[in-house]
Amino acid sequence: VECVVRMPIGASLRTLLSRAPRRASPRLARRRETPGKVRSPAPRRASSTPRVSSSEEGTDGANTPREPGGISHAELSPPSWPAAMGRIVREDVAHQRYLTVFDREVEFDIPGESAPTRINYDIVGHPRSRFQFSVVFPFHPRDASNPRPTVTLIREYMQGSNTMGYSLPTGSFDPKKHANFADVAVDELAEEARLRGGKMTSLLSREDHPGFLESKWCANRFKPFVCVGPESYDGGGGGTAVDDEPPKRDAEEFSITVHRVSLEELAEIMDGGDMTPPSVVTSHMALAHLAREGML
Repeated sequence: VECVVRMPIGASLRTLLSRAPRRASPRLARRRETPGKVRSPAPRRASSTPRVSSSEEGTDGANTPREPGGISHAELSPPSWPAAMGRIVREDVAHQRYLTVFDREVEFDIPGESAPTRINYDIVGHPRSRFQFSVVFPFHPRDASNPRPTVTLIREYMQGSNTMGYSLPTGSFDPKKHANFADVAVDELAEEARLRGGKMTSLLSREDHPGFLESKWCANRFKPFVCVGPESYDGGGGGTAVDDEPPKRDAEEFSITVHRVSLEELAEIMDGGDMTPPSVVTSHMALAHLAREGML
């Protein structure tokens, strides 16, 4: 933490790499790992298929009012993790498409004030994914054909800045398809980075960790993973089975290009300002994990 606070991101990474231990730490035993090869990614629906529609979702048995996207307001409402601070007295959906914008009114008891204070906020989140997503750091250790460790990044269109930017493979949790967040990491590794296999490890300290906040005004949280030794779809197999082809990307992912970079190049990208914050955080956590493992 001190490295991140006191010096630029790239500098802290270079310091971390220079101090990497040669042997693994026993503290790594606390990490939850998926042994052996990870499962094959789940089939993806065609990009032209709506993610959620009224015809798919219908109405529930209790006749709960449904929003235009086909899910109830109760299902839309963002959770408060780990515990609520203010009292939510009103919450309406102001806009809903891929993301949902909530108009939320919160009441607080402020010391020195004779009456509760109410403040209105704009909250952004992804209710269809239960406000959660995964980020995975694809790490390729040194071997006979790869004398220096490398990392796979993706570069794609960033709609907020209207420019191209870098990120790690990232994707939302789908309760209809994913049993856990490692499943999300596997799917996004295949779809976005065109990688499969390897050893997937959670970077969270405990199983019930809620994940990291995406931002102050966003209800979404992300869970970071590192995958060591994934293989390219076009680098082996050579078969004709469905599993030998990577999943189709969604329509909005048309701009994605895949890049294998050195750790020095990664440091420059992390320090350059064009990498998404969840990817920067996951990269720092993954590099610290790999350093303790003696893989850097």
